[in-house]
Amino acid sequence: MFFYCSSDEKALIRQAAADRGLSMSAMLRQLATGVAQKRRKPAPHVDPALILAVSRYGGNLNQISRWLNTAARAGSAREVDALRVAAALVGIERRLAEIVAQHRRPS
Repeated sequence: MFFYCSSDEKALIRQAAADRGLSMSAMLRQLATGVAQKRRKPAPHVDPALILAVSRYGGNLNQISRWLNTAARAGSAREVDALRVAAALVGIERRLAEIVAQHRRPS
């Protein structure tokens, strides 16, 4: 949704939202609907290089998970192999979460 306003009006809206700790969209939505938006958990402050590295691992994990699911559905993966791969994926996911937690920047 778009609407037109002057630069001065936009500055007032931006300041009013900031004063409430909201984005402009959230504040305008709240004013229009009368319903307060639920507060989201703030995104963790993490080194961007770490996020990039972890996302690369995440992509690889996603490919492995897809292979596992496809092989299991086709009946070409033995259950024991599938369980080992699934357990390894869970372990990798936990380790990546630990790494991210260790590298969080102070808020």
